[in-house]
Amino acid sequence: MDELATEEASQPFSSTAAALVLREACSVVGASSTNATLMRLGENAIFSVQHPSLVVRIARSRGHLRDAEKEVRVARWLERCEVPAARLYPVEQPILVGAHPVTFWQKVADTGDKASASALGAALRLVHDCGIDDAVGLPRLDIFGRVGDRLSKAANVSPKVLDFLHSHLGDLRTAYAALSFPSPPVALHGDAHVKNLICTPDNEAILIDFEAFCFGPPEVDLSVTATEYEIGWHSPEDYHAFCEAYGADVREWSGFQVLRDINLFKMTTWLMQNVGESDLHAEEFDRRLATLRHPAVRSQWQPF
Repeated sequence: MDELATEEASQPFSSTAAALVLREACSVVGASSTNATLMRLGENAIFSVQHPSLVVRIARSRGHLRDAEKEVRVARWLERCEVPAARLYPVEQPILVGAHPVTFWQKVADTGDKASASALGAALRLVHDCGIDDAVGLPRLDIFGRVGDRLSKAANVSPKVLDFLHSHLGDLRTAYAALSFPSPPVALHGDAHVKNLICTPDNEAILIDFEAFCFGPPEVDLSVTATEYEIGWHSPEDYHAFCEAYGADVREWSGFQVLRDINLFKMTTWLMQNVGESDLHAEEFDRRLATLRHPAVRSQWQPF
């Protein structure tokens, strides 16, 4: 068994395991992983590579291959629609390295500034207004997506906590099934928050991260920023600017509270995947879990 396969078999997806995948992926496309920087570890490990200048996204498992293939189709569609969005690096992709789908992207000049909520509202308006291209093959929204997989693969989490999460998930599924959405379905980004925009020196906001693109009610995209506003991640002024840029406030819809609770659950289980990375991750997971258990006693969540 080679080094990469041994690493995959011996530990869950982590920054260390992802670095091994990166080294092999770079060798396939003639790039160098030397001095690569881990930008983010979540559903994907995202690395900045210097030679040549590109961004590499490494998915957690082979089960994410269809999403990686969809990302490639979506990127080409957004380019045809002239939406300011990340563009593919010119290689055949995605590729599989061991059990990990990998995609390669042109690096976007980044000022390092946090994108504004109003820029996100404007970007979502552009995406939602794009005509659906059947060739993109967008799947129907599955709002609970990978949550079940996260629970089944959870490490460093007690059985009691998992029992609670499974029970809470059942309640959320029931509440979601009872919703009646006021708007017709559109192309959704599926993970619509300001961290999925890059601010460039030319004052553009570039949309990134296409793996969750799907076909569904626009309220689902809008509910993410509204949820973040309710947990203190956006000021009232910023949230108002978001609504103005998009042209609607999803919090005025009676079904928003269900979407908010689903978002809180997904944000908690997303972080759960990385509780072994540091004490800060573990502490934040416990804070979010306490909110799910006792919604009326909501402490300030820390973004990751």
